[in-house]
Amino acid sequence: MKLLPDTHAVLWFIEGDLKLSAKARELIENPRNEIYVSVTSFFEISIKLKLGKLSLQKSLNLIFQDITDAYIQVLPISNAHLLEYQNVPLINDHRDPYDRMLVATAVAENAGMISIDQKFENYLALVNVIW
Repeated sequence: MKLLPDTHAVLWFIEGDLKLSAKARELIENPRNEIYVSVTSFFEISIKLKLGKLSLQKSLNLIFQDITDAYIQVLPISNAHLLEYQNVPLINDHRDPYDRMLVATAVAENAGMISIDQKFENYLALVNVIW
């Protein structure tokens, strides 16, 4: 199964945070699954770190390394992702561009998403969201 964890799910997995559900951890750790993290997540992390809206136990460099060590593939933004972004509906109470780009990426890659964020319920017609 192809899966694209939301930014928080990636961070919780890498940092060993107990907020990550057992099901999400099992899916990420299952070697039969293809796990991807979008560079969109790294962009979001970088911005939130710079603005002081996020603190991490590890440096971003170590997070990159841990992701590689966990056999999670980093997915660059492609033209297909950008084109799919245009098909993601703009929901009044959910205008987060990072989340919308992750939805577009998951759709373009035919991947499910791992997220606790209930805002993703707005996109269930487009993508399967697991927690």
